[in-house]
Amino acid sequence: MKNNLFFSGFWTRVWALLIDSLILGILGFILGSVFEDFFISLGEEAKLIGWLISLAYFSILNSKLNNGQTIGKKIMKIQVTDIEGRTVSLKTSFIRALIFTTPFFLNGFKITGTATFSVVNIIQSMIIFTLGLGIMIFYIFNKETRQSLHDIVAKTYVVQDHRNSTVTMMPQPKKLPFYITGGLLLLVIITSIYNYNSNSEIKKLLPVYEMVSKQDHVSRASISMNHFSGSKQYVYTISIKTDKKQQFNGHMENDPIIKEAVKTFINSNVYENDQDVLNVVIGSGFDIGIARQNYSYNVFKPIFKWREIYKL
Repeated sequence: MKNNLFFSGFWTRVWALLIDSLILGILGFILGSVFEDFFISLGEEAKLIGWLISLAYFSILNSKLNNGQTIGKKIMKIQVTDIEGRTVSLKTSFIRALIFTTPFFLNGFKITGTATFSVVNIIQSMIIFTLGLGIMIFYIFNKETRQSLHDIVAKTYVVQDHRNSTVTMMPQPKKLPFYITGGLLLLVIITSIYNYNSNSEIKKLLPVYEMVSKQDHVSRASISMNHFSGSKQYVYTISIKTDKKQQFNGHMENDPIIKEAVKTFINSNVYENDQDVLNVVIGSGFDIGIARQNYSYNVFKPIFKWREIYKL
């Protein structure tokens, strides 16, 4: 199809996004300062607040309601249009913004009530990964129209806010971005399956992870293991994020959340011997996607020391 559009340059669009991200970040910082305790209490769900704010920002401003321009786009003199150079409806802009923001806000988000390796969580992770990967790859390699994945789905273009004096044919995107996205996605799937099936030491820690995650006031948890170079001594790390603001002092061993997590780990008998080290990292804070603040403290002791403290 013929048109008189000037496509936005690569770095022009990047700078526009950075400006928008800065604006959203300042708004998030202000909200975090006012509602810090509330955001902490929400735990993982706090990300949904930042997602909704960003979704509204990009949906409304990139639509015809604001001439297809967020603040960043207006400064960089570019706008979102359809193939004929017309600004798009709020519905189209919403679909575009939904695809664009989802992987950035829901990456690593766990649906409440589902197991870590449930089919639902695995499918969710694959969809979000594919979207995020596709958005970056299409923008980098689709040099013909500079449409990213969300542009292609919504049938939109990011163009300069002035028009060409002559009419030219609209180029078609090449198939290379599709091949790269598909190939990398397949590689990640194969690698993930191989790592999961071959690492029995990590799999044995899953019950501990599940139990710690279910503790009162624990909004997020993780567990990992490493070993000191040249020795057989393992270091196990339990990371815990709570849904209340932690008061840190010099005797964190007395914290009931740490105490219960350590007891759960020791009673599970997943470690090799009492000389192994258990490191517990406990923290609080919030992450609303557009702003975050975290506090953390760690307690690092050999397992036999933990046994002595809690008389296990």
